[in-house]
Amino acid sequence: MAVDRISELPDEILCHILSFLPTKLAFTTAVLSKRWTPLFYSLAVLRFRFNNETLKNHNSFDHLCRFIDTLMLSPRVSNQPIKKFSLKCRFLCRKFNSPSKSNVSAWVEAAAPKLRHVEKFVLILHHSITLKLNPSSLTSGTLVILKLEDVQIQSNNNLCADLPSLKTLHFRSVRFKNKNDFMKLLNACPLLQDLHASYIKYDENNEEAKEFKSLSLSKLVRANICSKDIPFTAIYNVDFLCIFVRSGVTFKSIPVFQNLIHIELWFYNFSCGWDGIVELLLNCPKLQILFIRKVCGLVCFYFASCFFDIYFNECYFLSL
Repeated sequence: MAVDRISELPDEILCHILSFLPTKLAFTTAVLSKRWTPLFYSLAVLRFRFNNETLKNHNSFDHLCRFIDTLMLSPRVSNQPIKKFSLKCRFLCRKFNSPSKSNVSAWVEAAAPKLRHVEKFVLILHHSITLKLNPSSLTSGTLVILKLEDVQIQSNNNLCADLPSLKTLHFRSVRFKNKNDFMKLLNACPLLQDLHASYIKYDENNEEAKEFKSLSLSKLVRANICSKDIPFTAIYNVDFLCIFVRSGVTFKSIPVFQNLIHIELWFYNFSCGWDGIVELLLNCPKLQILFIRKVCGLVCFYFASCFFDIYFNECYFLSL
């Protein structure tokens, strides 16, 4: 007679094993026996993805939404800690809509980092959803990794953020009320080491930000920036810097980058301001690697993750 030794393991070990499986696959273990059923509601790693596989037809789409509802909105899991939460939905099928904003809002609210003690929070959405994220998600003592794409940070007058443990921040197409709110967020991350910021948008076009001058990311090691405003004085400590340079980008108040050894410059439709670039390079006394690309023609790039699908006509890789 076969002996089910795995089921005899403690809940903590079984949940750790299940955390390595896709969340939907982990759920199927509930059919093994009554012993496995409650384990699913104790999973600390939750990963959901809408793509070509999960959206084959209306039935599979509805089934996935109901599945996430069951897991995220059940009273049995309302106070259950989550170590990692990831929801990715870049896909939009013509035959049916992507998850509604109300669905996504409920799931995200149920996974609030402060409430569920989340360490890694990833929210990547299709631009059609236009989700407004509650600012309370930016207040957490446990959050270490935060990645957002196509999300709007809801703020009335004064954004309050407090992320004392955050080390990795990746933002792409994230909208703030104004530039000052974004700078307040960066100021709320004293341990930040890895910053990716591309296509940051603002509802209010205020050129000056009060928090900009006082911003200092002393622990920052890597910076990957695609923005009109590059806070050079705040990222002076990095040893890796990647910048997407286009018309409108300004180079001013450039500090000495004492630790910078690797810099990447991606140029697109840029024809002025070369003095600033020369000054930047002169202020990198320890520079070892200089990578330059001039982009032209049709451009399709995902700068926040350093993935590029482009046409380019010049590429230089120099080891100094």
